[in-house]
Amino acid sequence: MRYFKKTVAQPAQAGTGIIIAGLCVAYTNINTNLTPSEMASQVAIATGVALALSVWFDSRKGLQNLFRVDIVCLISLYYLTLVEFLFPQEDFNTLLTSEQTAQGLYVTLMGIGGIALGRHINFLKPEPKLWSYLGNLPDKVLFRLFIISTVLAYIYILMAVDFNVLKVFEAWLGPRFAVPWARGRLGDWRALLSELKLFSYVIPPLAGIIWNRRQSFRSWQIFLVMVIFAITLFEGFAGGTRNVLGSYFAAFLGGYFLTLKRPNLFNLAIPTAILGYAMMFATRHMLGFRNMGIRRYLETGAYAVEQAKESFAVDYNLNAISIIVDAFPQKFDFLGFELLYVFASKPIPRALWPGKPEGLSISIEEVTSAAGWTVSTTYIGEAYMMGGAITVILMSISIGMLASWWTRTAAFQHTGYGVVINALGFFTGALSMRSIAFFTTSILPILALIFFAKVMPFFLGIKGSRYHLSR
Repeated sequence: MRYFKKTVAQPAQAGTGIIIAGLCVAYTNINTNLTPSEMASQVAIATGVALALSVWFDSRKGLQNLFRVDIVCLISLYYLTLVEFLFPQEDFNTLLTSEQTAQGLYVTLMGIGGIALGRHINFLKPEPKLWSYLGNLPDKVLFRLFIISTVLAYIYILMAVDFNVLKVFEAWLGPRFAVPWARGRLGDWRALLSELKLFSYVIPPLAGIIWNRRQSFRSWQIFLVMVIFAITLFEGFAGGTRNVLGSYFAAFLGGYFLTLKRPNLFNLAIPTAILGYAMMFATRHMLGFRNMGIRRYLETGAYAVEQAKESFAVDYNLNAISIIVDAFPQKFDFLGFELLYVFASKPIPRALWPGKPEGLSISIEEVTSAAGWTVSTTYIGEAYMMGGAITVILMSISIGMLASWWTRTAAFQHTGYGVVINALGFFTGALSMRSIAFFTTSILPILALIFFAKVMPFFLGIKGSRYHLSR
């Protein structure tokens, strides 16, 4: 089968060299005589400057060279671990000792460096196989796919409120764990339907692609797409889970950037700046209202307290990483492949596998002494729990390799349907930085869209053999 290949986006070696140099400067200048926040601040500045310069070097090959999953991974990881230390964080000094902070910073820098190096290892072939090639699907299926994804994503929510849309918005304004469609810790047969919520991740990249190709659609279709996209963003915001909202933004930008015909500073910088500001705004407030709900957050004036804070904080993931590095293997044995086994089983509903693992033998919350809430350590903390620093390095290199491979597959995708699947890789990359567990679930929409196109084309409104592949 003959493929038509586009220009391949790839990192510049000079840019990667700058990242490694910046990480080395940050690594060697970590001083335990400083306070934890001062140490983290120095590392955040050096690493941030290195990443910015690397992106600039990549842009010299053309702005389209920035449309890469590895960049999303690096920026997401920096955002989750270090960006908050560009601002004063005096409260952080009460959480850790300087020695613990230094250990966490060392491992974090190893992770960033591993991704930067791994993206240059390209032995995986990007050329799509027969089962994954989607160059024969017309753009007219995009709107139908958008509606199908919307229905599948929200059908369980609507069923939980007897299709009363007002109750859905009322629930979104309340505490996130009090919604009528909330599932139990272990799940049941209804979890089979709730898993369809994953199709909400298809909505943002489709919205970006349809907007760029709006001349191919009717005005009412464009209007409906933008309304549903706005509702999806509000749902992500109201849920209080920042990595979900950030992944919506990443997936939208992925679809938007990959289908720009004439990228320039104007149509790249403006949407990036708007969504970047929106994410910063959301990060400040989502942690404040996610337990009490937006309605009470506004009624009690709690938003004014958050707005008045001079500092900016994300999640203090560095705190959890440092505690884990300090605890393994001194207090706990490494988990080995147990963590991968448990996380790989997450997409399988318990209704189909009653004996599915309930969790890790040693939970992250147990290690960090967190009672009553969940703790995120990013994939770096999880990898360290598996096997220490060497596992962090190997997993980071693997992530860089996979990100580079997925970016290179975009060179073979020309239709909107193929691009939306490729754009979902941006969402997967962003989520995977938060936790390895998200990787196994975030790839499900990708597999589902390939399944629809190859096995059930009639589901997309494609009839006859015109759009089937020839042998």
